[in-house]
Amino acid sequence: MGKVLVVDDEESIVWVFRQLIEGMGHGFLCSATAERAIEIARSEQPDLVFMDVKLPGMDGLTALEDVRRVCARAKFVVITAHGSLDTAVRAVRLGAVEYLAKPIDLERARTLVEVTLKGVAVNREVEKLRGASGGLGGIIGKSPVMQDVFQKVAAVAGSDASVLLMGESGTGKELLARAIHYNGTRASGPFEAINCASIPETLLESELYGHERGAFTGAVRQKPGKFEVADGGTVFLDEIGEIALSAQVKLLRFLEVRQFERVGGTEVVAVDVRIVAATNQHLEERVREGRFREDLYFRLNVVKIEVPPLRERREDIPVLVAYLLDLARGPGITSEALDLLKNYAWPGNVRELKNAIERGVVLARGGPIRPEHLPETVVSPRPPGESDVEARVRELVEKLVGGGTPGQLFRQVEARWEKALLRRVLETTGGNQVKASELLGINRMTLRKKIEQYGL
Repeated sequence: MGKVLVVDDEESIVWVFRQLIEGMGHGFLCSATAERAIEIARSEQPDLVFMDVKLPGMDGLTALEDVRRVCARAKFVVITAHGSLDTAVRAVRLGAVEYLAKPIDLERARTLVEVTLKGVAVNREVEKLRGASGGLGGIIGKSPVMQDVFQKVAAVAGSDASVLLMGESGTGKELLARAIHYNGTRASGPFEAINCASIPETLLESELYGHERGAFTGAVRQKPGKFEVADGGTVFLDEIGEIALSAQVKLLRFLEVRQFERVGGTEVVAVDVRIVAATNQHLEERVREGRFREDLYFRLNVVKIEVPPLRERREDIPVLVAYLLDLARGPGITSEALDLLKNYAWPGNVRELKNAIERGVVLARGGPIRPEHLPETVVSPRPPGESDVEARVRELVEKLVGGGTPGQLFRQVEARWEKALLRRVLETTGGNQVKASELLGINRMTLRKKIEQYGL
């Protein structure tokens, strides 16, 4: 629960606030003067301060600045008997979240206490999570979209609600799942992760629910599944959108009753596990297409957290680079190289950025990462949607334009590709010109002339 400091020289006002705040279960502090309020704020570090504007001695608005200095985390509400626009504007500029006019509206005061302290609690939890690893579970981000993700994770970590993480590959969904687990009530329990897309359908059921000895060829002993091993903890179902419809039916049943039978067994096993699922698929579309059960989707989607791709939070790239350089023990990066990283689209997201930094540190050999140490895809990125062939043509054109003969660009490019094509087809046919001409769809004599022309 939070601590609330009320600064007012009217005993009746203080009494009303005491009844309200203690009745809500929060700690109550009070002072009749601004000078004493500063001392209390310094020693008690309240979460919320109600500050009267008119006080004996130092006035409330002046004191607000001093209290903020000794208690930076506190939120402020200004109390005034003569509400005016000037007072409100000055109070907000000094950091107050709201102001109350006398006589006090108790319901409004109650709402302010409830909403403000709830926000303080969530922010405190976010800072606790973030402080453990320089970010939230190893995920770094100062952008508004990532701050929103941190807020949601902090809010849901303490519950047992199922969570669905949605985002592209490489965005850090498993790290978020671990953050939810290790910062929640199940932190002392096991965390079991399984990639549903990497396990054949015939084996997935055994991996999740376990099997009895003799259940199938190779089942030489009883084996517990992920749900049984994770009893009291969390199971992370990665790539949940890839599981077959037949497996979805049994998973839905498990989510409803938290009971199952091992493959080949009849004993009912009951477990207490939390489910965090993740996917890079649009599950709503798969539901519409009939490839994912709607009832299972609703069971998993109690709380949905969308993890943004790196290209939508480019302001986080410098912070991420600094973090990854520290992990890789790299000495630094030049501004030119950092600009390239900030301008790249990162289709592989943070995972791709991590690989690029590790590569750069190795190639830099103890020096700062320079552009030449970065992957070619970062240094010379392709336009969106460009294929491999289009990329090679673009590179060839860029090379020939500067030194080619004017008016001969088409023939120069055509010759490069035609020679490479003929060589590859002849290698495929073992030098058999008849078969090569049939594959190419050209006359054998034409092929022979081209072979002589290119010296093949």
